[in-house]
Amino acid sequence: MRSVKRSLRLGRVAPMILCSALNMLMPAEALALEWLEGKVQVHGFAGQGATYTDHNQVFGTSRDVSLDFREMGLNTSVKLMPNLLISAQGIYRDTGGSEREKVWLDFAQADYSHPFLDSSLVLGVRGGRVKIPFGLYNDTRDVLWTRPSVLLPQSIYFDTLAFRRGMIAGDGGVVYGRYTHGENRFGWEFLAVDPQDNTGGVTAFETGIPSFFPKAEGSLGGRPLLIGRTFYEWMGGRGKLMFSVVDLDRDFQSLNTFYQNGNTKMTYPLFSAQYNAELWSLTAEYGWIDSQRSGYSSQLQNLPTWKKNTSENFYVQGEYRFTTNFSAVLRYDVFHLNRDDRDGKEMSQLTGGRVAPHRFYARDLTAGVRWEFARNFLLAADYHYVNGTAWLNETDNPTLSTNPDATSHFSLLTAMLSFRF
Repeated sequence: MRSVKRSLRLGRVAPMILCSALNMLMPAEALALEWLEGKVQVHGFAGQGATYTDHNQVFGTSRDVSLDFREMGLNTSVKLMPNLLISAQGIYRDTGGSEREKVWLDFAQADYSHPFLDSSLVLGVRGGRVKIPFGLYNDTRDVLWTRPSVLLPQSIYFDTLAFRRGMIAGDGGVVYGRYTHGENRFGWEFLAVDPQDNTGGVTAFETGIPSFFPKAEGSLGGRPLLIGRTFYEWMGGRGKLMFSVVDLDRDFQSLNTFYQNGNTKMTYPLFSAQYNAELWSLTAEYGWIDSQRSGYSSQLQNLPTWKKNTSENFYVQGEYRFTTNFSAVLRYDVFHLNRDDRDGKEMSQLTGGRVAPHRFYARDLTAGVRWEFARNFLLAADYHYVNGTAWLNETDNPTLSTNPDATSHFSLLTAMLSFRF
């Protein structure tokens, strides 16, 4: 017990120790560590969060106020040539049952680009462990400063379902292009990577196996993950339209005698729009996930919506900037595991009532604030009123699906203090 308490104390003070060390190492006016006229740069960030829920659990034992919510990262970039940039980032992240590994190489990529037509057209390629271009926030979500709130919309960006690492980066390559004409900018990206979905076990989200079946033990393989994204920007980002699509085909090799080998196919199109005025921004994203599964278990094959299913994922968000240092956000976020069964009753009946209807949907009304109260420091807090538990992690909530007394409504309060350089 003493060792556990000691570990908890060390985990809670680790971000503070890192922040103090960084403050001592760098000049007060510096925003980054730079050498060779900025060709070599080192940046870092550290954040400590707290989470409270009145029912259910998010990022650890949040009903008792969980401090298992911290993220730290250190990244470096080297400009070897005017058109060649090498960059990498290591990260430490602890979010209770939603993180299967604490420390990993977040990305490490080489980016080469070449301008054409008087620099109005740029073509390029990235290779290595590359960041995944998807939606408005996926490739910039690793640090609090680039997120509109402490938690991103969980209908689109799955942090709590232990799928964040698989969405952040993959091993492979990206080809991209950008074309600028006056106040208009067009761009496209195409990625083929081996996804990071074999780290620390296979999740129920990745296989689709309901929680009342034994845990899936095995590994995932198959062809590369394919992703495309195209966008249009007007007036330097005042207006933005974007379309992203994910094509996933993964084979499951079972290590559990309860399961056979299986295959999961997913297609995830996502439409995004954003308008940024001087004091306010309006953002919306809408998508759906078409899933097809075969194998695994004869019992599962008797569930039609397990074999073939289409989800619904969307949110609408408004932000208002009271000052340059203080802003607020209001968002309504919706996730239906089956868009033809928005209340989850039919899905629950297919399981013989063993899984409650609220496990198949989540509707989240969020209000948040952000305050940059000192140089390089940011304090953010969100309040969520949630109806439904579709994006809750079962590691933190082991009896959520089968407990008849579990509630579908809960309040979530989360806050984070973040430092960057």
